[in-house]
Amino acid sequence: MREWGLSNEITRLVVPASARTPPVLRLHLQELNWWLNETNVSFLHKFLSPNLTEINITTNTFVRPDETVYPWNGELPEDVVPKMRLVIKTLPPSLQSLSIHLGSGLEARLTEEISALISGSGESLQEFSTNLVLSTRAIVHLMKLPNLRIWTIKQGPPQVTDLIHHGVPDGVTSLFPSLNILNIRGEAALEWLSLFEAANNGTLPWTMAGGSLPVLSYNPTLPIDSPLVTRILPFAGLTDVLIEMGCLMRPTCASKFTDQDVERLAIALPRLEVLTLGGWPCRRDTCPTTVRSLLSLSVHCTKLRHLNIHFRMANLRGDMLDLLNYAYLQGLQSKPKCPLETLVVWEMCPESADDALISIGMFMIFPSLVKFSTRSPAWAKVEVTVKALRQIGEQGTIMTETIMRNLNEAREQAESGSPVRSAVSNTRLSFGLSRERDLTRTFY
Repeated sequence: MREWGLSNEITRLVVPASARTPPVLRLHLQELNWWLNETNVSFLHKFLSPNLTEINITTNTFVRPDETVYPWNGELPEDVVPKMRLVIKTLPPSLQSLSIHLGSGLEARLTEEISALISGSGESLQEFSTNLVLSTRAIVHLMKLPNLRIWTIKQGPPQVTDLIHHGVPDGVTSLFPSLNILNIRGEAALEWLSLFEAANNGTLPWTMAGGSLPVLSYNPTLPIDSPLVTRILPFAGLTDVLIEMGCLMRPTCASKFTDQDVERLAIALPRLEVLTLGGWPCRRDTCPTTVRSLLSLSVHCTKLRHLNIHFRMANLRGDMLDLLNYAYLQGLQSKPKCPLETLVVWEMCPESADDALISIGMFMIFPSLVKFSTRSPAWAKVEVTVKALRQIGEQGTIMTETIMRNLNEAREQAESGSPVRSAVSNTRLSFGLSRERDLTRTFY
């Protein structure tokens, strides 16, 4: 059963009319989601059933079931602190999932209470998320929990000497033994990656789950660039990397990754299945990444099934020509590729681009591609042609490789000063099926 924090009407449910009147509710809740405000903070502890296994307390903007947003800036009155102290002390120690995110000004003032709660938590805790500051003792306790699988952290790691002082032995032990998902919120918490890396390199007196960590999520506030890639490279066991930074309120694209950055990432993380680099792709068209990054990911991460990446649109035709020449010269057109079926391009728009050329390139990069997730209708023609290439199977592959060969010949002719015709129109293929003849017309 779920319960959301209610308004003034909550008093009728929780507070009896007199001392002789029994409470109306006999609560045996297992899951409690409570949106905290100045009205209902006084009644939260009344809902803390000893049967609870999952608790989510937040002051973030709340979206009602009818999708209307209740405006709330996260600021709470002064008396919320002692009330929240009572709530935290009353939380059952047998929780499996705990999430507490409170408004500004409360992070450090409830450190003692939340740290005491975490330090007393048992092996049942599997998921923990908070923006409240934890003591080093509480952090060490979390690091040792045998069943902790999901951890969302906002603060940076303690000093190594502090960790050892608070119970981490000066020898090899296993910390975060079951961690599957590490959610990093903000630049301060990013320092945890350095601690994990140092542990994996043997420069710290213990080992951590960094080498086998499958999922890493990071919500930055600053633009994302090469140093971030360098921090992620040691985590070879990653299957999901989610770096979700939007561009909506920025004059330029938040992603500053280069093709070289993405290639390094792809080579270092061959197990990747899900990759998000920068949130929803935008129309800013200021990122240095090109379609070459797509090929790097498809060739090196052959299990990739979801990709969300910003790449340059301004010179897409030229970038695609360069890519096809590069792929042909390196023999990459025949390499095994990832099974990606949907490419997220969102608001990116291939304006004044060659639809046929883009279709050929996309089919060469992602031979399983069937759909573009987008808000731009300009991708519709590309999607139709890519689907057609996929449907004709081997013939589509032959067409793509033939065009790449002609593109390379055209490049060589241009370098030698010989007259050059359109590389795509140099390709004359005849097919027996009508749909293949229709496809041929697409390119001319």
